Amino acid sequence: MFLAMLIVLGTFTTQSQTTETVAQKDNSADELNATQPEQSKAQLEKDFIAKFELADKKGIRSKMLDEFELRSEPNCTSAKTGILIPKGEIVFIYKYYGEERCWAVEYDHSWGFVKDVLIFPVSNNSFDNKVSKYDEPPQLKTQIKPKYPSEAKKKGIKGKVFIKVFIDENGVATEVIVLRGIDELNQAAIDAVKKAKYKPAKFEGEVVGVWVNLSISF
Repeated sequence: MFLAMLIVLGTFTTQSQTTETVAQKDNSADELNATQPEQSKAQLEKDFIAKFELADKKGIRSKMLDEFELRSEPNCTSAKTGILIPKGEIVFIYKYYGEERCWAVEYDHSWGFVKDVLIFPVSNNSFDNKVSKYDEPPQLKTQIKPKYPSEAKKKGIKGKVFIKVFIDENGVATEVIVLRGIDELNQAAIDAVKKAKYKPAKFEGEVVGVWVNLSISF
């Protein structure tokens, strides 16, 4: 009987050790699975920045005018990423694709592309609160002369392109966003605004960069 008890005890001890080993493996797996999403997300972010050459760019803090699901390529009809950005949320825009009319954006550490008409810049996070204030507005030093696209002219396409432009402390139009435009004329308007020269705005005697609204007629 004593021998039988030893056998039972040995069997119980072996089963206990096996259960403990399995539990340890399960815990290790849980820890690994918990870290994988963050590691994958970080790698996706790194790959996205490298692929679309965003490493040296500064994001512009912007507001979503409507909800939109991030797209995977600089084409707003490309594959959806599964990340839905609600209306009113803050995103950071990095690079504009004129022909595709979309922005490369970052939202809560997720990256993708959003239609330009859904983006409204709030402020540039590389500037302080003076960015939206000025005593002296920026002034044109040269005329804005858009080149009328030949195809649009042949088709009789005309009208106004409404844009928002950031004129920095050096009087350079560094960012241009189409607020309401015409597909065939948008890029010509953007090019014209960027080629023009400006006298920068001032606030309390200091030169500042500011966002201003413009309309370009064709």
